[in-house]
Amino acid sequence: MSRLKDQVMVITGASSGIGEATAIAAAEKGAKVVLSARREDRLIQLVDKIKQAGGTAVYMKTDVTSQRQVQELADYAVSTFGT
Repeated sequence: MSRLKDQVMVITGASSGIGEATAIAAAEKGAKVVLSARREDRLIQLVDKIKQAGGTAVYMKTDVTSQRQVQELADYAVSTFGT
């Protein structure tokens, strides 16, 4: 069993590159992923891709230069998955 199974991961910069690859790999190993980036259209596509493959993913459009938005992202992860 994967050590990531049912763990909650918040991934910033998830709309492309390393963030996107990390999100896919973590979801494949059973993590519940909370994706964030500024490009909402890309986040929607990635959530759909992960869900179609049987994974668990949600997203929140976030600008990590905003402390308020980062706190809202953390609060969203907790309210969605309980941890």
